[in-house]
Amino acid sequence: MGISLKQAFSFVPQDKKWINKIFIGGLLMFFPTFAYIFPGIKRLLFDPINYYMVSLAAILVGVTSLAVCGYFFKTVHNRIVHFHGKLPSWKYFSYYIYIGLKAYIGAFVLAIPFFLVSGLLLLFAPFSLSIESIPFILTGCILHIIYAVFYIMLALNFAMDFRLKSFFDFKKAYELIKHNLNGYVLLVFDCLLVAVCNFILSLILINGQIFALLLPFVTFYIYIVYSDLFAQFALSVGEDKFDEGKCFI
Repeated sequence: MGISLKQAFSFVPQDKKWINKIFIGGLLMFFPTFAYIFPGIKRLLFDPINYYMVSLAAILVGVTSLAVCGYFFKTVHNRIVHFHGKLPSWKYFSYYIYIGLKAYIGAFVLAIPFFLVSGLLLLFAPFSLSIESIPFILTGCILHIIYAVFYIMLALNFAMDFRLKSFFDFKKAYELIKHNLNGYVLLVFDCLLVAVCNFILSLILINGQIFALLLPFVTFYIYIVYSDLFAQFALSVGEDKFDEGKCFI
């Protein structure tokens, strides 16, 4: 079984309650998306700076971001372990926060070497966009692709059992992809392609006045598209590797 972008975008409406689930996910992303865009919110937080409100806003952004992240990984898990399982219910909100926290810690630790290299690049990169800055931009893009290669592999491994150590088990993660490296390259390419398309669409929506309000809902839908891309690859290497007995929920 190959990887189909068409399936990744079309599987969501197959869930009878998909509109409600996408709407809730979009609402959770609404405040983090627009917290610093609406003038009223900016004045409330920073004119003058209100440390209580800033702290409250940071907590709200953190909690909603963790919940969305956890929901994403539970969707990946359902699609793989339960063989194209439907979108999870939002009633396990605290559980998604817990999964999301683990995922954020894993992603952050994995990103540390890339942060360090990026910091070194910034020290030597010219401040203005010029011919001299092109090698630094290209190096930054390559670093991003390398990070994506490692992150997707380890995120797949994490989605199997939700154990934090799975984010650092390179050997087990590589076992998931080594028999289908061509398919994994295609998965990474598709994820990067969807990311670029989402970035372009976001720019269009942001500059589309009232249509900008659709941005968090569209972004959340794209997150769910990623979950099916992950699942399609995982199932292509053999369903027997992902039965419920080998997973910890």
